[in-house]
Amino acid sequence: MEFIYDLAFRPDGSQLIVAAGNRVLVYDTADGTLIQPLKGHKDTVYCVAYAKDGKRFASGSADKSIIIWTSKLEGILKYTHNDSIQCVAYNPVTHQLASCSSGDFGLWSPEQKSVSKHKVSSKITCCGWTNDGQYLALGMMNGVVSIRNKNGEEKVKIERPGGSSSPIWSIAWNPSK
Repeated sequence: MEFIYDLAFRPDGSQLIVAAGNRVLVYDTADGTLIQPLKGHKDTVYCVAYAKDGKRFASGSADKSIIIWTSKLEGILKYTHNDSIQCVAYNPVTHQLASCSSGDFGLWSPEQKSVSKHKVSSKITCCGWTNDGQYLALGMMNGVVSIRNKNGEEKVKIERPGGSSSPIWSIAWNPSK
C-alpha cells in the first residue's frame, strides 16, 4: 500500500503531481489518466512543489534528496541534505526553491545552480513563501515559526506558549499584496 504524502497542481491546472511511495506520479487533470510515474528516489517521497511558471517542479524524499524535474518530466538536477526532506516550496517571484529537512534548509537558485544551506535547531515540518517572494516561513517541530528573508537570514522568531509540545504542522501566508 502506497501512502500519498503530498500533491501539487501545475499552475495552469493541466497536470497533478502526486508523492506516492518512492515515486512521483504525474496525472492529466482533464481525464485523470496517469501520464507517467517518475522514478529517481530510493525511498518514500514526502513532498512535491511546482514553480509558478510551470516550467519545473521538485520532489523531496526520505532518501535525503531533492530532484528538480522539467515540464518534459526529465530529472535535471539532484542534490542532497543530511536528513530526510520534509517540505519544499518555490518562491513565486524568483523561482528559488526552499527544501527543508530535520536539521537544515536549503535555498536552490535556478540561475546560480547552487544550494545555500542553513542550520536550524528543530525539525522543519512545513514552509511557505510570501506572495511577493520576500520572506519564507518555516514551521518547526518545537512549535517555533521562523521567518527568513530570501537569503535565509532569520528576521522574526515566533515562540508560542507550549513550545515543543505543540508542533507546527501547516503554514500559509495571507495571499493579499
